[in-house]
Amino acid sequence: MKKVVIAALMLCLGTAGFAQQILTSLRGGVMLNNKQEAAYEEGKTYFYIIENTDLQLYNTRGVFVVADYYKKDWFGKQEPEDEYEGALAFTFNPVNTEKGLAIKINTEMLHWDGLDLKGATLKVTEDEKGLRLTFTMKQCRWEKKSASKTFEILVPSENTAALTAQQLSAMAAKELRLALAAK
Repeated sequence: MKKVVIAALMLCLGTAGFAQQILTSLRGGVMLNNKQEAAYEEGKTYFYIIENTDLQLYNTRGVFVVADYYKKDWFGKQEPEDEYEGALAFTFNPVNTEKGLAIKINTEMLHWDGLDLKGATLKVTEDEKGLRLTFTMKQCRWEKKSASKTFEILVPSENTAALTAQQLSAMAAKELRLALAAK
């Protein structure tokens, strides 16, 4: 009987240890709060604890492309007007943490040309319309205007069945653009 109790106890301890391994650790990451801006730091992992667990995953990736906001200004008229090639990729992964369900946000630099991350910010907004991440870059090298892009991550579950062809096409274009930017 002692052996059975010890075996059961060991099994419980092993299961508890395994369950802790499934949980994603928040250590080393930056916690984002709803509707508050946080400074962007390259290489950091960001977490947002989800308040509305009825929302459904809509996007797992996105990319911020500098050329969507800025064009190079050449002083010589003979030079061609090339666009910036800078791009910053985002990944959004739902994870289970010790504080509950969360979105884990990672970034990857695809190309530096035109990116100026000094003063860049992230802002998560969660409301009845879903969960969105807004990335804002304060300027592009010497240009003083800011650029901002919002990524939809979670949406209400009843909305996902009603995606229009235009939205599906936009999602496919994002995937294609991400693939091209990674080359």
